[in-house]
Parts: sequence; structure tokens; C-alpha cells
Amino acid sequence: MRIDFLQADFGALADCWSRFYPGRYRVDAAMIRRNTVESPVFDWGASFIETGPEGVLGFVAVKRSANPSLYAGPDPDQAHISAIAFTDPQLGVDLLAQSKRVLRDRGVYKVVFGQDSRHFFPGCPEDFPLLRSFLEVEGFQERGVEVDLERDLADYRPKPGTLEALEREGAEVRPVEPDEVGALEAFLQREFPGRWTYDVLNKIAEEGRSDFVYALWVNGQVNGFAHTQDWTHRLPVCGAVWHLDLGERWGALGPIGVSRGLRGRGLGDALLSASLEGLRDRGARRTIIDWTTLERYYGAHGFRVARRYHTLGLLLESR
Repeated sequence: MRIDFLQADFGALADCWSRFYPGRYRVDAAMIRRNTVESPVFDWGASFIETGPEGVLGFVAVKRSANPSLYAGPDPDQAHISAIAFTDPQLGVDLLAQSKRVLRDRGVYKVVFGQDSRHFFPGCPEDFPLLRSFLEVEGFQERGVEVDLERDLADYRPKPGTLEALEREGAEVRPVEPDEVGALEAFLQREFPGRWTYDVLNKIAEEGRSDFVYALWVNGQVNGFAHTQDWTHRLPVCGAVWHLDLGERWGALGPIGVSRGLRGRGLGDALLSASLEGLRDRGARRTIIDWTTLERYYGAHGFRVARRYHTLGLLLESR
């Protein structure tokens, strides 16, 4: 029987997910709820669940573009397959076909796998060829490759000379205090308007604290930021969606960025190092930096590729 997400049993959805995806991508019922129906861009009309006597047989979760309701940037006529799972490939074809019909009738011209607001996936996992083959047969085409990087922070030490850049530039890195969120917001709106601004400020509001965001202060102004997470957070986002695989004392870092006018002076490395030290000192161990192409940059800090994703998109019709 085909039902919508208004009738969803999230425990049953998590069971279906666990049977479909490799173990390193496992998530719990709470994560599925947060990243689907609790997302402000969840598409109720294009998301479906197939049930049978033995429980959930498959589902497809779709999200609208975050533009213009949340932030500018993404194509407003683009939709996202946030996740799909099925017990039989023909069921997957049927679920996806129904979603595509709804989206096409609304004028949506392109569908991307993952990369949605409050996402699970930056793309299709390389180590899940069944899903990649399914999507390619359905007409999805590859656009690029992204990776997740990981390392254990137990023995993390900054590269020699990295933190000296702070003294040389008269800068400091420290957690953002509640009365400094306005300064952080002004910086983000100036340097990183769009998704990063929304994601960081929304996370601060959801957690009811700001001390997990590290700010780079130069001459009394915020000129950089690093968004971190650990196992104490109520709303794991970004790479922290895989916290069940990361382990009990997990950590996550990203996004991270420095003002355009200060790049090339070593402050980005210093900000990264200081933020990783902060995570390490809080007790974080296995730590993820997700959805990036900067393997060499983060590799210099001991991070190695843990997951590789192929970004896939489907044109529903020509514009």
C-alpha cells in the first residue's frame, strides 16, 4: 500500500533504511524524522512510502529547493531526492516515477540526488554500486565527486608553525559568546551569504548555544569561522549524520571559512588547527569533515578519505 509521510512510522523507516544502505550509513528513526518531515523544505506531496504486512518495503523522500524560502543560491526549479530505499528494484522504479510525475507537473526541471538542505548525502556513495546503477539506469548523470574525510583527534597536534600566524597577524580564535552572535552573523552575511549563513545560525538556534562555533578575530572583528559538533549536540547535521558509525565520542567540523581579504596568510590553517584542538580538548575522537574536494589541504592535518560520493543529477525536461 502506498502512503504519504503523514502516516510514517519512523522506526519502520529506519529498519528499511538499515536493510538497504551499507552499515556505515546507518541512521536512527530520530535522524530520519529530523531530516525529512521536520525540514522546512520537505516535499510532502512528492514523498512516498510503500508498506506491506512485514512493514515498510520502500520509500522516497524529496525536498524542494531551499531558494527562496531559506536562502538564496540553489536553483529554485530544482528538487532533491534526499533518500530512497527499496526491497525490490521495480518498487524503487515505481516510487521514483511517482515522485518525478509530481515534480514535472509543478515545473521542476532537474532532480539531484542528495545535497539538499539538512541533507543525508552529498551524492551517491561510491561503495554502494547498487544504488548508483539504479540511479544511472533512471537517467541520472554524474557531475563530480565529493568526499568525507576522517581522523582520530586523540593525538592531534597542529602542524609546526601553524598557530604562530595568529600572533603574527594580531589575531585570535575562540568560541563565539552569546553576545557575539550578531557579529558572527554580520561576517557570514558579508562573506558567505546563502547556505552557510543559514546552516550555522539555524544550528545555534536549535542548540540554544553558540560556543561550538569558533570565530577568528582580527582587529576586533570576526574574519573567519569554524562550525564544529560533538556527541553532546541535540541536532547532528552535515557529516554528523553518520555519528552512529563514528562512535560514542564523535566529532565533526565544517563548514569553515576566512574573509577573502585575509586568505593566503596562514589564518585558515590556524583557524582549523585551533578548532580541532578545541574538539580534541572536549574529548572528541573520530572526527569527520564532510562534503569536500580538499583532500590535500585537510590531509596535511591528518585527515584521510573515508567516503567518496558521485554527484548525480537528472533533467526531467528541457527548460
